[in-house]
Amino acid sequence: MFNHKILPLAGLAAAVAALPHGQKALQWKPCPELNEQIAELSAPFPITRFDCASLEVPLDYDHPGTSEMIQLDLFKVNATKGPVLGSVLFNPGGPGGTGAENLPLVSADLHLNIGGQFNLISWDPRGTGNTIPFNCGTGDTTSSGNVARRYEPSYHTVPSSNVTQNFLDVGWEQSRQRADTCYATNNKTGQFIGTSSVALDMVSIIDALGEDGLLRYYGWSYGSALGDYFAALFPERVDRMLLDGNVNPYTWQLGTRPELFEDVDKGFAAFIDECWKNREDCALVTALNAVSKSDIWETMDAFIAATAKNTTTVAGYNAYIAVLGVIEGRLYYPMQWPKLAQLLADMLTGKVEDSPRSSTGPTPKPYNHGPDAIDGIRCSDATFQVTDVEEYLPILAQQLNHSKGFGAFYNAVWPCASWKMSDKQQYRGDFKVKPRHPILMVNGEYDPTTPISGAYNASSAFEGSVVLAHNGYGHGIFPSPSKCVAEKIQRYFVHGDLPEEGIVCEPDFGPWELAQHYAANNISRPF
Repeated sequence: MFNHKILPLAGLAAAVAALPHGQKALQWKPCPELNEQIAELSAPFPITRFDCASLEVPLDYDHPGTSEMIQLDLFKVNATKGPVLGSVLFNPGGPGGTGAENLPLVSADLHLNIGGQFNLISWDPRGTGNTIPFNCGTGDTTSSGNVARRYEPSYHTVPSSNVTQNFLDVGWEQSRQRADTCYATNNKTGQFIGTSSVALDMVSIIDALGEDGLLRYYGWSYGSALGDYFAALFPERVDRMLLDGNVNPYTWQLGTRPELFEDVDKGFAAFIDECWKNREDCALVTALNAVSKSDIWETMDAFIAATAKNTTTVAGYNAYIAVLGVIEGRLYYPMQWPKLAQLLADMLTGKVEDSPRSSTGPTPKPYNHGPDAIDGIRCSDATFQVTDVEEYLPILAQQLNHSKGFGAFYNAVWPCASWKMSDKQQYRGDFKVKPRHPILMVNGEYDPTTPISGAYNASSAFEGSVVLAHNGYGHGIFPSPSKCVAEKIQRYFVHGDLPEEGIVCEPDFGPWELAQHYAANNISRPF
Protein backbone atom coordinates (compact mmCIF):
# COMPACT_ATOMS: atom_id res chain seq x y z
CA MET A 1 0.00 0.00 0.00
CA PHE A 2 1.53 3.28 -1.12
CA ASN A 3 1.05 6.68 0.48
CA HIS A 4 -1.27 9.12 -1.26
CA LYS A 5 0.06 12.56 -1.94
CA ILE A 6 -3.39 14.06 -1.45
CA LEU A 7 -6.42 12.76 0.39
CA PRO A 8 -9.35 14.98 -0.62
CA LEU A 9 -11.86 12.59 0.93
CA ALA A 10 -11.74 11.42 4.52
CA GLY A 11 -12.53 7.82 3.69
CA LEU A 12 -10.39 7.44 0.61
CA ALA A 13 -7.23 6.16 2.24
CA ALA A 14 -9.21 3.67 4.30
CA ALA A 15 -11.10 2.52 1.23
CA VAL A 16 -7.96 1.82 -0.75
CA ALA A 17 -6.23 0.22 2.22
CA ALA A 18 -9.14 -2.17 2.62
CA LEU A 19 -8.93 -3.42 -0.95
CA PRO A 20 -7.34 -6.88 -1.18
CA HIS A 21 -4.40 -5.80 -3.32
CA GLY A 22 -2.68 -8.61 -5.14
CA GLN A 23 -5.24 -11.23 -4.07
CA LYS A 24 -7.68 -11.00 -6.98
CA ALA A 25 -5.95 -12.46 -9.99
CA LEU A 26 -7.79 -11.95 -13.26
CA GLN A 27 -8.69 -15.13 -15.09
CA TRP A 28 -8.71 -14.34 -18.80
CA LYS A 29 -10.78 -16.64 -20.98
CA PRO A 30 -12.00 -16.71 -24.57
CA CYS A 31 -15.53 -15.33 -24.92
CA PRO A 32 -16.62 -16.28 -28.44
CA GLU A 33 -20.32 -15.50 -27.96
CA LEU A 34 -19.62 -11.93 -26.86
CA ASN A 35 -17.10 -11.54 -29.67
CA GLU A 36 -19.78 -12.52 -32.16
CA GLN A 37 -22.30 -10.14 -30.59
CA ILE A 38 -19.87 -7.20 -30.73
CA ALA A 39 -18.86 -8.09 -34.29
CA GLU A 40 -22.51 -7.99 -35.31
CA LEU A 41 -23.09 -4.67 -33.56
CA SER A 42 -19.93 -3.20 -35.11
CA ALA A 43 -20.65 -4.25 -38.70
CA PRO A 44 -19.56 -3.26 -41.28
CA PHE A 45 -16.42 -2.31 -39.35
CA PRO A 46 -14.10 -5.19 -38.43
CA ILE A 47 -13.16 -5.92 -34.83
CA THR A 48 -10.12 -7.44 -33.16
CA ARG A 49 -10.89 -10.58 -31.19
CA PHE A 50 -10.61 -10.25 -27.43
CA ASP A 51 -10.62 -12.26 -24.20
CA CYS A 52 -12.78 -11.59 -21.16
CA ALA A 53 -12.45 -11.56 -17.37
CA SER A 54 -14.43 -10.28 -14.43
CA LEU A 55 -13.51 -8.61 -11.16
CA GLU A 56 -15.57 -7.93 -8.06
CA VAL A 57 -15.24 -4.50 -6.45
CA PRO A 58 -17.18 -2.73 -3.68
CA LEU A 59 -20.23 -0.77 -4.75
CA ASP A 60 -19.54 1.71 -1.94
CA TYR A 61 -15.88 2.54 -1.34
CA ASP A 62 -16.78 4.31 1.89
CA HIS A 63 -17.49 0.86 3.33
CA PRO A 64 -15.37 -1.54 1.25
CA GLY A 65 -15.39 -4.30 3.86
CA THR A 66 -19.16 -4.51 4.17
CA SER A 67 -20.42 -3.08 0.90
CA GLU A 68 -22.38 -5.01 -1.67
CA MET A 69 -19.99 -6.17 -4.40
CA ILE A 70 -20.46 -5.46 -8.08
CA GLN A 71 -18.87 -7.16 -11.06
CA LEU A 72 -16.67 -5.32 -13.54
CA ASP A 73 -16.50 -6.89 -17.00
CA LEU A 74 -13.02 -6.60 -18.50
CA PHE A 75 -11.69 -7.19 -22.02
CA LYS A 76 -8.18 -7.78 -23.34
CA VAL A 77 -6.49 -7.64 -26.72
CA ASN A 78 -3.03 -9.18 -26.51
CA ALA A 79 0.20 -7.48 -27.56
CA THR A 80 1.10 -8.03 -31.20
CA LYS A 81 4.86 -8.33 -30.69
CA GLY A 82 7.39 -9.01 -27.97
CA PRO A 83 8.79 -8.50 -25.56
CA VAL A 84 5.53 -7.62 -23.84
CA LEU A 85 6.07 -4.53 -21.68
CA GLY A 86 2.88 -4.71 -19.63
CA SER A 87 -0.75 -3.74 -19.97
CA VAL A 88 -2.33 -0.43 -20.97
CA LEU A 89 -5.81 0.38 -19.70
CA PHE A 90 -8.05 2.16 -22.20
CA ASN A 91 -11.18 4.26 -21.67
CA PRO A 92 -13.05 5.26 -24.86
CA GLY A 93 -14.83 8.29 -23.48
CA GLY A 94 -18.43 9.38 -23.76
CA PRO A 95 -18.83 9.23 -20.85
CA GLY A 96 -20.86 6.12 -21.33
CA GLY A 97 -18.71 4.23 -23.81
CA THR A 98 -18.23 0.56 -22.98
CA GLY A 99 -14.97 -1.31 -23.21
CA ALA A 100 -16.63 -4.24 -24.95
CA GLU A 101 -17.95 -2.15 -27.82
CA ASN A 102 -14.97 0.16 -28.27
CA LEU A 103 -11.73 -1.72 -27.56
CA PRO A 104 -12.27 -4.27 -30.37
CA LEU A 105 -12.87 -1.40 -32.81
CA VAL A 106 -9.87 0.75 -31.94
CA SER A 107 -7.25 -1.74 -30.71
CA ALA A 108 -5.44 -1.73 -34.07
CA ASP A 109 -5.16 2.07 -33.89
CA LEU A 110 -4.10 1.90 -30.25
CA HIS A 111 -1.29 -0.52 -31.09
CA LEU A 112 -0.34 1.63 -34.08
CA ASN A 113 0.12 4.63 -31.81
CA ILE A 114 1.52 3.18 -28.58
CA GLY A 115 3.37 0.23 -30.12
CA GLY A 116 2.52 -3.45 -30.27
CA GLN A 117 4.39 -4.46 -27.11
CA PHE A 118 1.50 -3.81 -24.75
CA ASN A 119 -1.58 -5.81 -23.88
CA LEU A 120 -4.67 -3.59 -24.19
CA ILE A 121 -7.31 -3.78 -21.49
CA SER A 122 -10.63 -2.03 -21.16
CA TRP A 123 -13.71 -2.48 -19.02
CA ASP A 124 -17.32 -1.36 -18.75
CA PRO A 125 -17.25 1.54 -16.27
CA ARG A 126 -19.99 2.01 -13.70
CA GLY A 127 -23.22 3.09 -15.32
CA THR A 128 -22.52 1.29 -18.63
CA GLY A 129 -22.96 -2.18 -20.06
CA ASN A 130 -24.23 -4.39 -17.26
CA THR A 131 -22.31 -2.55 -14.53
CA ILE A 132 -25.12 -0.88 -12.55
CA PRO A 133 -26.37 0.57 -15.87
CA PHE A 134 -27.73 4.11 -15.63
CA ASN A 135 -31.15 4.35 -17.29
CA CYS A 136 -33.58 7.17 -16.57
CA GLY A 137 -36.46 5.36 -18.27
CA THR A 138 -36.94 8.01 -20.94
CA GLY A 139 -37.64 5.58 -23.75
CA ASP A 140 -34.19 4.34 -24.76
CA THR A 141 -33.20 0.99 -23.34
CA THR A 142 -29.77 0.61 -24.83
CA SER A 143 -26.94 2.73 -26.08
CA SER A 144 -23.67 1.99 -27.80
CA GLY A 145 -20.61 3.64 -29.22
CA ASN A 146 -18.12 6.28 -28.20
CA VAL A 147 -20.00 9.37 -29.40
CA ALA A 148 -21.76 11.13 -26.55
CA ARG A 149 -25.56 11.09 -26.84
CA ARG A 150 -27.02 14.55 -26.40
CA TYR A 151 -29.94 15.33 -24.16
CA GLU A 152 -32.62 16.82 -26.44
CA PRO A 153 -35.70 17.58 -24.36
CA SER A 154 -39.19 17.19 -25.74
CA TYR A 155 -40.47 20.73 -25.61
CA HIS A 156 -44.10 21.32 -24.66
CA THR A 157 -43.99 24.96 -25.71
CA VAL A 158 -42.49 26.48 -28.82
CA PRO A 159 -38.91 27.48 -27.97
CA SER A 160 -37.23 30.62 -29.14
CA SER A 161 -34.30 30.55 -31.53
CA ASN A 162 -32.61 32.83 -29.00
CA VAL A 163 -30.79 30.42 -26.71
CA THR A 164 -31.04 32.62 -23.63
CA GLN A 165 -34.79 33.07 -24.08
CA ASN A 166 -35.11 29.37 -24.81
CA PHE A 167 -33.30 28.63 -21.55
CA LEU A 168 -35.60 30.96 -19.60
CA ASP A 169 -38.78 29.74 -21.30
CA VAL A 170 -38.31 25.99 -21.22
CA GLY A 171 -34.65 24.94 -20.97
CA TRP A 172 -34.17 25.42 -17.24
CA GLU A 173 -37.42 23.72 -16.31
CA GLN A 174 -36.82 20.82 -18.69
CA SER A 175 -33.34 20.39 -17.22
CA ARG A 176 -34.73 20.28 -13.68
CA GLN A 177 -37.29 17.71 -14.81
CA ARG A 178 -34.50 15.66 -16.34
CA ALA A 179 -32.58 15.67 -13.06
CA ASP A 180 -35.74 14.74 -11.13
CA THR A 181 -36.58 11.88 -13.49
CA CYS A 182 -33.09 10.41 -13.29
CA TYR A 183 -33.13 10.67 -9.48
CA ALA A 184 -36.48 8.89 -9.27
CA THR A 185 -35.19 5.94 -11.30
CA ASN A 186 -31.57 5.73 -10.06
CA ASN A 187 -31.47 7.09 -6.50
CA LYS A 188 -30.22 3.82 -5.00
CA THR A 189 -27.11 3.54 -7.18
CA GLY A 190 -26.66 6.91 -8.90
CA GLN A 191 -24.23 8.09 -6.24
CA PHE A 192 -21.79 5.29 -7.06
CA ILE A 193 -21.05 5.85 -10.77
CA GLY A 194 -18.93 9.02 -10.80
CA THR A 195 -15.40 9.39 -12.08
CA SER A 196 -13.72 9.17 -8.66
CA SER A 197 -15.46 5.86 -7.99
CA VAL A 198 -14.25 4.58 -11.37
CA ALA A 199 -10.71 5.71 -10.52
CA LEU A 200 -10.90 3.53 -7.41
CA ASP A 201 -12.02 0.63 -9.63
CA MET A 202 -8.90 1.22 -11.72
CA VAL A 203 -6.76 0.70 -8.62
CA SER A 204 -8.47 -2.67 -8.17
CA ILE A 205 -7.87 -3.56 -11.82
CA ILE A 206 -4.16 -2.73 -11.90
CA ASP A 207 -3.63 -4.64 -8.65
CA ALA A 208 -5.49 -7.65 -10.05
CA LEU A 209 -3.30 -7.64 -13.16
CA GLY A 210 -0.43 -8.87 -11.01
CA GLU A 211 2.15 -6.68 -12.75
CA ASP A 212 3.81 -3.84 -10.85
CA GLY A 213 0.78 -2.08 -9.39
CA LEU A 214 1.35 0.95 -11.63
CA LEU A 215 -1.02 2.42 -14.19
CA ARG A 216 -0.34 2.58 -17.90
CA TYR A 217 -3.30 4.30 -19.46
CA TYR A 218 -4.76 5.73 -22.66
CA GLY A 219 -7.78 7.99 -22.11
CA TRP A 220 -9.72 9.31 -25.10
CA SER A 221 -12.14 12.26 -24.76
CA TYR A 222 -13.95 11.85 -21.41
CA GLY A 223 -11.27 9.25 -20.73
CA SER A 224 -8.93 12.22 -20.26
CA ALA A 225 -11.08 13.42 -17.34
CA LEU A 226 -10.87 9.94 -15.85
CA GLY A 227 -7.08 10.12 -16.22
CA ASP A 228 -7.00 13.54 -14.56
CA TYR A 229 -9.01 12.28 -11.60
CA PHE A 230 -6.88 9.15 -11.23
CA ALA A 231 -3.64 11.14 -11.35
CA ALA A 232 -4.97 13.66 -8.80
CA LEU A 233 -6.08 10.90 -6.42
CA PHE A 234 -3.23 8.42 -6.97
CA PRO A 235 -0.22 10.31 -8.36
CA GLU A 236 2.28 7.70 -7.20
CA ARG A 237 0.53 5.03 -9.25
CA VAL A 238 1.04 6.78 -12.60
CA ASP A 239 3.64 5.11 -14.80
CA ARG A 240 2.47 6.17 -18.27
CA MET A 241 -0.64 8.26 -18.97
CA LEU A 242 -1.60 9.45 -22.44
CA LEU A 243 -4.65 11.72 -22.58
CA ASP A 244 -6.07 12.23 -26.07
CA GLY A 245 -8.74 14.85 -26.81
CA ASN A 246 -8.63 16.59 -23.45
CA VAL A 247 -11.46 18.02 -21.42
CA ASN A 248 -10.70 20.94 -19.12
CA PRO A 249 -10.60 19.22 -15.70
CA TYR A 250 -11.70 22.36 -13.88
CA THR A 251 -14.86 23.00 -15.87
CA TRP A 252 -15.55 19.26 -15.99
CA GLN A 253 -15.43 19.28 -12.20
CA LEU A 254 -17.87 22.21 -12.10
CA GLY A 255 -20.13 20.59 -14.69
CA THR A 256 -20.52 23.79 -16.71
CA ARG A 257 -17.96 23.28 -19.53
CA PRO A 258 -18.29 26.69 -21.24
CA GLU A 259 -15.40 25.92 -23.61
CA LEU A 260 -17.08 22.75 -24.92
CA PHE A 261 -17.83 24.09 -28.42
CA GLU A 262 -15.23 26.83 -28.69
CA ASP A 263 -13.40 25.16 -31.60
CA VAL A 264 -16.47 23.99 -33.57
CA ASP A 265 -16.56 27.21 -35.60
CA LYS A 266 -12.82 26.85 -36.25
CA GLY A 267 -13.37 23.24 -37.34
CA PHE A 268 -16.20 24.23 -39.68
CA ALA A 269 -13.99 26.92 -41.20
CA ALA A 270 -11.33 24.24 -41.78
CA PHE A 271 -13.97 22.08 -43.50
CA ILE A 272 -14.78 24.93 -45.89
CA ASP A 273 -11.06 25.49 -46.51
CA GLU A 274 -10.50 21.81 -47.30
CA CYS A 275 -13.58 21.75 -49.52
CA TRP A 276 -12.17 24.60 -51.57
CA LYS A 277 -8.72 22.99 -51.74
CA ASN A 278 -10.41 19.88 -53.14
CA ARG A 279 -13.00 21.80 -55.17
CA GLU A 280 -13.03 19.39 -58.10
CA ASP A 281 -14.18 16.64 -55.71
CA CYS A 282 -16.19 18.70 -53.20
CA ALA A 283 -19.94 18.47 -53.81
CA LEU A 284 -20.55 21.85 -52.20
CA VAL A 285 -18.45 23.59 -54.83
CA THR A 286 -19.93 21.75 -57.79
CA ALA A 287 -23.55 21.98 -56.57
CA LEU A 288 -23.29 25.73 -55.99
CA ASN A 289 -21.15 26.43 -59.06
CA ALA A 290 -18.94 28.31 -56.61
CA VAL A 291 -16.19 30.41 -58.12
CA SER A 292 -14.61 31.33 -54.79
CA LYS A 293 -14.50 30.14 -51.21
CA SER A 294 -16.54 33.17 -50.19
CA ASP A 295 -19.41 31.86 -52.35
CA ILE A 296 -19.60 28.79 -50.12
CA TRP A 297 -19.48 30.85 -46.95
CA GLU A 298 -22.16 33.26 -48.09
CA THR A 299 -24.51 30.46 -49.09
CA MET A 300 -23.95 28.47 -45.89
CA ASP A 301 -24.37 31.54 -43.68
CA ALA A 302 -27.62 32.45 -45.42
CA PHE A 303 -28.93 28.88 -45.17
CA ILE A 304 -28.19 28.53 -41.44
CA ALA A 305 -29.57 32.00 -40.73
CA ALA A 306 -32.80 31.18 -42.59
CA THR A 307 -33.12 27.90 -40.71
CA ALA A 308 -32.57 29.70 -37.40
CA LYS A 309 -35.39 32.14 -38.19
CA ASN A 310 -37.81 29.34 -38.99
CA THR A 311 -38.18 28.27 -35.35
CA THR A 312 -41.73 29.41 -34.59
CA THR A 313 -42.77 25.78 -34.41
CA VAL A 314 -41.27 22.80 -32.63
CA ALA A 315 -40.64 21.15 -36.00
CA GLY A 316 -38.82 24.24 -37.23
CA TYR A 317 -36.68 24.44 -34.11
CA ASN A 318 -35.82 20.74 -34.34
CA ALA A 319 -34.86 21.23 -37.99
CA TYR A 320 -32.48 24.00 -36.96
CA ILE A 321 -30.90 21.79 -34.29
CA ALA A 322 -30.65 18.97 -36.83
CA VAL A 323 -28.70 21.14 -39.28
CA LEU A 324 -26.24 22.12 -36.55
CA GLY A 325 -25.99 18.47 -35.50
CA VAL A 326 -25.21 17.33 -39.04
CA ILE A 327 -22.27 19.73 -39.13
CA GLU A 328 -20.90 19.29 -35.62
CA GLY A 329 -21.24 15.51 -35.56
CA ARG A 330 -19.40 14.98 -38.84
CA LEU A 331 -16.60 17.34 -37.92
CA TYR A 332 -15.51 14.55 -35.53
CA TYR A 333 -14.34 12.41 -38.44
CA PRO A 334 -12.46 14.09 -41.34
CA MET A 335 -12.80 10.93 -43.43
CA GLN A 336 -16.53 11.81 -43.58
CA TRP A 337 -16.00 15.39 -44.74
CA PRO A 338 -16.61 14.56 -48.43
CA LYS A 339 -19.93 13.00 -47.38
CA LEU A 340 -20.71 16.04 -45.24
CA ALA A 341 -20.13 18.23 -48.31
CA GLN A 342 -22.56 16.09 -50.30
CA LEU A 343 -25.18 16.18 -47.54
CA LEU A 344 -24.97 19.97 -47.22
CA ALA A 345 -25.13 20.32 -50.99
CA ASP A 346 -28.32 18.24 -51.02
CA MET A 347 -29.82 20.42 -48.29
CA LEU A 348 -28.91 23.63 -50.08
CA THR A 349 -30.29 22.48 -53.42
CA GLY A 350 -33.53 21.17 -51.95
CA LYS A 351 -32.77 17.48 -52.22
CA VAL A 352 -33.86 15.31 -49.32
CA GLU A 353 -31.66 12.54 -48.03
CA ASP A 354 -33.35 9.17 -48.44
CA SER A 355 -34.89 7.88 -45.25
CA PRO A 356 -33.03 4.91 -43.77
CA ARG A 357 -34.49 1.69 -45.05
CA SER A 358 -35.74 -0.76 -42.49
CA SER A 359 -33.47 -3.72 -42.05
CA THR A 360 -34.87 -6.97 -43.33
CA GLY A 361 -32.58 -8.99 -41.12
CA PRO A 362 -32.80 -9.62 -37.39
CA THR A 363 -31.96 -6.74 -35.07
CA PRO A 364 -28.59 -7.31 -33.37
CA LYS A 365 -28.82 -8.09 -29.69
CA PRO A 366 -28.04 -4.86 -27.80
CA TYR A 367 -25.15 -4.72 -25.37
CA ASN A 368 -25.05 -1.46 -23.44
CA HIS A 369 -27.93 -1.09 -20.99
CA GLY A 370 -26.84 2.31 -19.68
CA PRO A 371 -28.25 4.76 -22.26
CA ASP A 372 -28.19 7.69 -19.82
CA ALA A 373 -24.71 7.11 -18.41
CA ILE A 374 -23.45 10.28 -20.07
CA ASP A 375 -25.66 12.35 -17.77
CA GLY A 376 -25.29 10.07 -14.77
CA ILE A 377 -21.49 10.23 -14.82
CA ARG A 378 -20.79 13.83 -15.75
CA CYS A 379 -23.53 15.22 -13.51
CA SER A 380 -22.50 13.15 -10.48
CA ASP A 381 -19.06 14.78 -10.84
CA ALA A 382 -20.51 18.30 -11.01
CA THR A 383 -19.83 20.53 -8.02
CA PHE A 384 -21.67 23.63 -9.31
CA GLN A 385 -25.26 23.41 -8.07
CA VAL A 386 -27.94 26.11 -8.16
CA THR A 387 -31.63 26.22 -7.33
CA ASP A 388 -32.72 29.35 -9.16
CA VAL A 389 -32.70 30.10 -12.88
CA GLU A 390 -31.15 33.52 -12.34
CA GLU A 391 -28.11 31.94 -10.66
CA TYR A 392 -27.28 30.04 -13.85
CA LEU A 393 -27.44 33.02 -16.21
CA PRO A 394 -23.75 34.04 -15.74
CA ILE A 395 -22.74 30.46 -16.64
CA LEU A 396 -25.04 30.54 -19.66
CA ALA A 397 -23.38 33.76 -20.80
CA GLN A 398 -19.96 32.10 -20.54
CA GLN A 399 -21.19 29.13 -22.58
CA LEU A 400 -22.70 31.24 -25.35
CA ASN A 401 -19.66 33.51 -25.59
CA HIS A 402 -17.47 30.56 -26.55
CA SER A 403 -19.25 29.57 -29.78
CA LYS A 404 -20.78 31.77 -32.45
CA GLY A 405 -23.01 29.16 -34.04
CA PHE A 406 -23.43 26.15 -31.77
CA GLY A 407 -24.63 27.55 -28.43
CA ALA A 408 -27.96 25.73 -28.71
CA PHE A 409 -26.18 22.49 -27.81
CA TYR A 410 -25.37 23.59 -24.27
CA ASN A 411 -28.68 22.14 -23.06
CA ALA A 412 -26.66 18.93 -22.76
CA VAL A 413 -24.99 20.12 -19.53
CA TRP A 414 -27.82 22.16 -17.98
CA PRO A 415 -29.28 19.25 -15.94
CA CYS A 416 -26.01 18.92 -13.97
CA ALA A 417 -26.75 22.11 -12.03
CA SER A 418 -29.87 20.44 -10.57
CA TRP A 419 -28.42 16.95 -10.05
CA LYS A 420 -29.31 15.15 -6.83
CA MET A 421 -26.86 12.23 -6.89
CA SER A 422 -23.29 13.42 -6.37
CA ASP A 423 -20.65 10.72 -6.46
CA LYS A 424 -19.96 9.63 -2.89
CA GLN A 425 -16.25 9.85 -3.70
CA GLN A 426 -16.62 13.17 -5.54
CA TYR A 427 -13.23 14.85 -6.05
CA ARG A 428 -13.08 18.54 -5.10
CA GLY A 429 -9.32 19.10 -5.16
CA ASP A 430 -7.29 21.37 -7.43
CA PHE A 431 -5.52 18.67 -9.51
CA LYS A 432 -2.15 20.23 -8.68
CA VAL A 433 0.01 17.18 -8.08
CA LYS A 434 3.27 15.74 -9.35
CA PRO A 435 2.62 12.27 -10.78
CA ARG A 436 5.23 9.54 -10.45
CA HIS A 437 5.87 9.94 -14.18
CA PRO A 438 4.81 13.00 -16.21
CA ILE A 439 1.59 12.88 -18.23
CA LEU A 440 1.48 13.36 -22.00
CA MET A 441 -1.54 15.22 -23.39
CA VAL A 442 -2.24 15.05 -27.14
CA ASN A 443 -4.79 17.33 -28.77
CA GLY A 444 -5.84 18.58 -32.16
CA GLU A 445 -6.12 22.24 -33.05
CA TYR A 446 -9.63 21.83 -34.53
CA ASP A 447 -11.31 19.38 -32.17
CA PRO A 448 -15.09 20.01 -32.20
CA THR A 449 -15.77 18.80 -28.66
CA THR A 450 -12.49 18.82 -26.70
CA PRO A 451 -10.69 22.02 -27.71
CA ILE A 452 -6.95 22.18 -27.24
CA SER A 453 -7.40 24.71 -24.44
CA GLY A 454 -8.51 21.77 -22.30
CA ALA A 455 -5.12 20.11 -22.76
CA TYR A 456 -3.26 23.24 -21.72
CA ASN A 457 -5.51 23.73 -18.68
CA ALA A 458 -4.89 20.13 -17.61
CA SER A 459 -1.16 20.41 -18.24
CA SER A 460 -0.94 23.51 -16.06
CA ALA A 461 -2.13 21.41 -13.13
CA PHE A 462 0.07 18.32 -13.39
CA GLU A 463 3.72 19.07 -12.81
CA GLY A 464 6.04 17.99 -15.62
CA SER A 465 3.28 17.23 -18.13
CA VAL A 466 3.62 18.14 -21.81
CA VAL A 467 1.07 18.96 -24.53
CA LEU A 468 1.72 17.55 -27.99
CA ALA A 469 -0.39 19.48 -30.49
CA HIS A 470 -1.32 18.03 -33.86
CA ASN A 471 -2.65 19.86 -36.87
CA GLY A 472 -5.08 17.13 -37.84
CA TYR A 473 -8.83 17.46 -37.81
CA GLY A 474 -11.50 15.62 -35.88
CA HIS A 475 -11.90 14.36 -32.33
CA GLY A 476 -8.73 12.78 -31.00
CA ILE A 477 -5.87 11.36 -33.03
CA PHE A 478 -7.52 8.18 -34.36
CA PRO A 479 -9.58 9.97 -37.07
CA SER A 480 -6.52 11.87 -38.33
CA PRO A 481 -3.55 9.46 -38.36
CA SER A 482 -0.08 10.92 -38.06
CA LYS A 483 3.25 9.09 -38.11
CA CYS A 484 4.71 12.04 -36.21
CA VAL A 485 2.20 11.63 -33.38
CA ALA A 486 2.62 7.85 -33.28
CA GLU A 487 6.41 8.15 -33.06
CA LYS A 488 6.19 10.55 -30.12
CA ILE A 489 3.64 8.43 -28.27
CA GLN A 490 5.61 5.22 -28.75
CA ARG A 491 8.76 6.81 -27.36
CA TYR A 492 6.72 7.92 -24.37
CA PHE A 493 5.18 4.51 -23.65
CA VAL A 494 8.27 2.42 -24.39
CA HIS A 495 11.05 4.70 -23.09
CA GLY A 496 9.23 7.27 -20.99
CA ASP A 497 10.51 10.13 -23.17
CA LEU A 498 8.37 13.23 -23.47
CA PRO A 499 8.40 15.37 -26.63
CA GLU A 500 9.69 18.90 -26.37
CA GLU A 501 7.19 21.62 -25.56
CA GLY A 502 5.86 23.44 -28.59
CA ILE A 503 6.15 20.61 -31.12
CA VAL A 504 3.22 20.42 -33.56
CA CYS A 505 2.71 17.25 -35.60
CA GLU A 506 1.12 17.19 -39.04
CA PRO A 507 -1.41 14.57 -40.21
CA ASP A 508 -0.44 12.08 -42.90
CA PHE A 509 -3.48 12.92 -45.05
CA GLY A 510 -5.97 15.68 -45.60
CA PRO A 511 -9.65 14.72 -45.29
CA TRP A 512 -10.27 14.07 -49.01
CA GLU A 513 -6.92 12.27 -49.31
CA LEU A 514 -7.76 10.15 -46.27
CA ALA A 515 -11.13 9.10 -47.70
CA GLN A 516 -9.47 8.21 -51.01
CA HIS A 517 -6.64 6.34 -49.24
CA TYR A 518 -9.06 4.23 -47.21
CA ALA A 519 -11.21 3.49 -50.27
CA ALA A 520 -8.23 2.57 -52.45
CA ASN A 521 -6.80 0.23 -49.82
CA ASN A 522 -10.14 -1.23 -48.72
CA ILE A 523 -9.62 0.05 -45.17
CA SER A 524 -12.77 0.23 -43.07
CA ARG A 525 -12.75 2.59 -40.08
CA PRO A 526 -15.57 3.78 -37.80
CA PHE A 527 -14.05 7.26 -37.62
